[in-house]
Amino acid sequence: MKTYITLFLSGLAVTTLAQTPAPDANTLMNLGRLEEAKAILVRNAQQNASVQTYFDAGYGYLRAGQPDSARAWFEKGIPLDEKRVPLNQTGSAITYLVKNDLTNAGPKLEEVVNKSKGKNAEILFRVGEAYTGYLTPGNGSIKPMYPKAVDAAKAIDFLNRAADRDKKNSSIQLALGDAYYLNRDAGTAVSRYESALELGMNASRVYQRIGDIYWQGRNLNLAVENYKKAIDANSGYAPAYNQLAELYFLVNRYKEAASYIDQYVNVSKDKRQETLLRQAQFHFLAKDYQRTVNLIDSNRTALAQNPIVYRIEGWAYSSLKQPQKAIQNISTFLEKAPDKAMPDDYKYLGNAYLGIDNPGSDSLKAINDSLGILNLAKAAPFDTTENLYSDIAKYYYRAKKHPQAVATLDSAAKHGFKADVQDLFRYGMSNYTLGFQRDSLGKLVRDTARFALADSALALAQKQSPEYAPTVLYRAKANYYAYAPEEAVRNGKAKPYFEEFINMVADKPEERTRYKKDLILAFKYLISYNELVTNNSAVRNEWLQKGLSFFPENKDLAKIAAPETDTVDQ
Repeated sequence: MKTYITLFLSGLAVTTLAQTPAPDANTLMNLGRLEEAKAILVRNAQQNASVQTYFDAGYGYLRAGQPDSARAWFEKGIPLDEKRVPLNQTGSAITYLVKNDLTNAGPKLEEVVNKSKGKNAEILFRVGEAYTGYLTPGNGSIKPMYPKAVDAAKAIDFLNRAADRDKKNSSIQLALGDAYYLNRDAGTAVSRYESALELGMNASRVYQRIGDIYWQGRNLNLAVENYKKAIDANSGYAPAYNQLAELYFLVNRYKEAASYIDQYVNVSKDKRQETLLRQAQFHFLAKDYQRTVNLIDSNRTALAQNPIVYRIEGWAYSSLKQPQKAIQNISTFLEKAPDKAMPDDYKYLGNAYLGIDNPGSDSLKAINDSLGILNLAKAAPFDTTENLYSDIAKYYYRAKKHPQAVATLDSAAKHGFKADVQDLFRYGMSNYTLGFQRDSLGKLVRDTARFALADSALALAQKQSPEYAPTVLYRAKANYYAYAPEEAVRNGKAKPYFEEFINMVADKPEERTRYKKDLILAFKYLISYNELVTNNSAVRNEWLQKGLSFFPENKDLAKIAAPETDTVDQ
């Protein structure tokens, strides 16, 4: 897939957060930990049956997206409802609304409003809140749990009527903020949230809500500011850490995302599988591969049944240069979830095979390398950011499989990748090598087109790295060997590159030794050129003497220098 705050790999808990009390049911719902919230609310209803506890249990199921189960609890509470405050009857009516059963919902909602004479703030509030569809913030989104129930205008109407009758109810103001947000009035939404804060609503919850609004409006700086205000108000308010983690993930600041999700897990004690997976993924993206592996290993029991675990750990081991473990984990993932395979699985698997060191076993190394290239080739066409073709071509070039190297780099170009200087050099050198062909009788045949491709690629490489002597040398040789010797001398195409190459290595004794044969070829070419083309004996002799000064024992140069020698044998 996020911020670059560094955390210790162990002991990520901040000591001031360690004593955070267990969250109540309402906070658990806001965290998305609905099963835990429901368990608390159901236990309360069973232990202390009342209008409120039955309603709260039903409300928990309603917020969890289970309206049928919610209705069962509401109906248990209906006999206990007060005549003018049909709270559980209201909850039951709402279950029809959220299921889009408008035939039943309309009359039932009208009935409870009439029973309360349209004057009870609690009933008006619950009906108005239902028309928001119950906005559910989390993971960077703020969406209604029941989108078909949403009617922003009705929500605003009921909630404003409720607020008129209970001007100090912070929950009504919070719901009004949701309603105005749904009505595309973010400014008023924030004002209502601020009113909720003034009326004593949990500051952390309000600031998170405001942060969510700013996030949806793409004002990420203000979103971050409000999430941090939520944490300042209560260092144990877990949702704000979670939202910060997701926000930083969104903007590719993975280190900060990993930091905040660690703090979220520490504060919330959220050990759900999806949370632990998210935590491991964020650390992988932050390139903290060892932390990724440690997190998975320490939560093995909770994570073991999810095949994605093997993918994450395999990718991490591949990045840690532990190829055997990488291969084991990625292969397990592909066996368990073949339908979820993606190109990156083959990329990391390919790199792992290429990373295996088999000292003393060339045949095994060759097998692993071929498996590595096979897997990289599966991933290459789909990777739009990393040029895997370059890695494949590098392998083929080093293995002296030049046709494959050229074909691979051609594929890279077709897929829109711009060749870097190394790609250009390899492309040039592979084409240069392929320029020397042999016919059916074994006779050398020059492939002029290959030499031209070599020179073209090397020319581009030279622009990017003008000081690299081999590039200049092989431009000279490509232009020389593309023709018969005398023709190559007379057309002079190799001349400027031989001259440049000599100048590049002339003052470097080690380079002169390394390129002895190439330098002798260059001197012989320049001597012949000035003998056959320019007829400039002075320049001819200058190159001859310079060649002899470098290589006084060379028989070819000595023979040229002898008076009886006519021309250079090319």
